[in-house]
Amino acid sequence: MTPDLTPAGLDLIEVSINGEPLAVPPASSLDGALECLGERLDPRRCATAVNGQFVPRAARAARLLQPGDTITTFQAIVGG
Repeated sequence: MTPDLTPAGLDLIEVSINGEPLAVPPASSLDGALECLGERLDPRRCATAVNGQFVPRAARAARLLQPGDTITTFQAIVGG
């Protein structure tokens, strides 16, 4: 299911996060897309890549998404 994140009448662009489709407003940032996931993902505790390119946490707000972008998140695995 793709959440509707925009007011009526505003076009959406389609991206994917970890293989799941997501519709976001044009000019959405990587930060904004991650926030859409709510409790399913803590953006403070994961690394991110867009189209295979690492995006540091400090650069997520400035990284604007384009139609078809593929976002991948990586969470730390702890164990011993």
